[in-house]
Amino acid sequence: MIKNRFILTLLSTISVFPGCKTLLRFLEKLWLAQFGNARGVFHHYYEVNAWGNEESVSGPGSTLQYTENIRRMIPQLINELGASVILDAPCGDYNWFGAIDWKTEITYLGGDIVEPLVERNRSSFGNTNRKFFYLDIVHDFLPKADLWLCRDCLIHLSNRDIMLALDNFLKSDIFYILTTTYPNCARNHNIPTGSFRILNLELPPFSLGSPIRVIDDWIEGFHFRQLALWERHTLLDNLASNRFFQRTANRHRAANPENGAGNTALDED
Repeated sequence: MIKNRFILTLLSTISVFPGCKTLLRFLEKLWLAQFGNARGVFHHYYEVNAWGNEESVSGPGSTLQYTENIRRMIPQLINELGASVILDAPCGDYNWFGAIDWKTEITYLGGDIVEPLVERNRSSFGNTNRKFFYLDIVHDFLPKADLWLCRDCLIHLSNRDIMLALDNFLKSDIFYILTTTYPNCARNHNIPTGSFRILNLELPPFSLGSPIRVIDDWIEGFHFRQLALWERHTLLDNLASNRFFQRTANRHRAANPENGAGNTALDED
């Protein structure tokens, strides 16, 4: 297996040379392909601590310093929405969410595609009102909740997989999605799942429309970004005329007629 640090350094070096974007994309796809699928990619990132952060294996965006504002604002938003059941997927290592000072009781559902991380969270933090389970947000049925927190995830998915995750949300019994967006991003680029780019979810090919609420989610030295809130019924309307979304979702449903009929690991508890 190609060493993680070596290949990332190589890709970073190549990226500074003009005209090398095509080669860079090819090498990146080749490197990611060795892991087979998203599950394999993110499992690898967890095993080698690919983000290189000492506090959190979920990366610098999951540190207590980085999340100071959202840890203060999310409980206020949850209270305003009258929400009590939160799906946090991907939940990562639960580093920052576990430090939120909640004034009201919530039911927490933490889902992630990295099974060893799920087991670690379940052993360390699980209880009656806090459950952790395996969840692939692109292919697995989403459990019922009032709000889905999908932070620092779509930025690592291909446009196709983002559309499938959104389709999953539209088919769910979840009222709201709170997810990462970069409002200053002027154009969305496609990537292979497992890579990274910033996203503006109000722009094509997503065109979700204006969010009903936003929470600043950045600190000095990082891109300006926000957690943006959309209601499921609004996205149903906005995506009904999105040809890329409809084509992607319909093809996936035709190829996977039983998709969504199964249970998540949550149902086994």
